[in-house]
Amino acid sequence: MRTVLTSLAAAAAGALVLTGCGGAGGADEYGTEKRAVTVDSGDEFTLKVPANPALGQNWYLAEPRPDANILKYRGKREEEEGGGSDSIGSGDGTQYFDFTALKSGKATVKLLHCPMASCHSGTESAAPFPNATAPGTTTMSPFPTATGTPDDLPAFFVYTITVR
Repeated sequence: MRTVLTSLAAAAAGALVLTGCGGAGGADEYGTEKRAVTVDSGDEFTLKVPANPALGQNWYLAEPRPDANILKYRGKREEEEGGGSDSIGSGDGTQYFDFTALKSGKATVKLLHCPMASCHSGTESAAPFPNATAPGTTTMSPFPTATGTPDDLPAFFVYTITVR
């Protein structure tokens, strides 16, 4: 009986080691549902957004870029899942924006969601546009700031990143 208990205890300890107290060793990922993110200085993290580039749905890091003293932008990557080789656009995909937290502070990351090829870069909507009703003045971007999940209209998704 004592051998069985010892074996069970060893197996339980091994399971704890394998599942670990931490993550899988990769960067933390945050989707569109969590836009207030807190990370530690030195942490790598990723903003993960749903996309289907084959159907013209893309995301862009918009201007103004995050404070380069607080966050280092490491780049964008994408993955496509599902769909067959004969059916273009039938699969779903994900785009990832990778960052490293450099030092304590707050930074804003602004992603532009562009469904159905409605925009082609993160800079085209960054600057104020001419206001047709009042010559010599400008208006804000024609794209709203999103408050929900991505839909069929272009929108900015604004993340507030706090680095401890």
